[in-house]
Amino acid sequence: MSERLLFLSDEWIAKATELRVEVELRYGDRLPEPPAKVAVNITITGIPHRDDLSGHVDTTAGNFAIMEGMLDAADVSVTTDYITAAELFTSRGPEAFMGVMMPAIFGGRIMVEGNLNELMPLIQQQATQTQDVPREAQEIAARIIAFTEV
Repeated sequence: MSERLLFLSDEWIAKATELRVEVELRYGDRLPEPPAKVAVNITITGIPHRDDLSGHVDTTAGNFAIMEGMLDAADVSVTTDYITAAELFTSRGPEAFMGVMMPAIFGGRIMVEGNLNELMPLIQQQATQTQDVPREAQEIAARIIAFTEV
């Protein structure tokens, strides 16, 4: 079994980034285009092994860019706690993802600043479009989950 890394530790981020780059290089032309062009700032709080983490998802260039640091001109900002982020990240399959996402939004564990409708196409894609993602890319996502320790 490979080494497990704490979710959102510097080592985990480096390894996940390495695999994300591998996916983009190997399968980028076969990955589905994002369903909306949106820039989302994300803050994850209550991380037991580090300070809060800020990052962003930006699909405005027609692909998914997931990076550390905040954007100056984000369309929406999202704040959630470590456990909710880990549950979302490690959920397997659309039903499991939505089983975490919707109760977390309506239960106040995911706070959205801005228009939630900006996020809905991304949420819906995550919940329904796994069949459009190349099998090889899905395997890389499984590899990331496999080395993730929460």
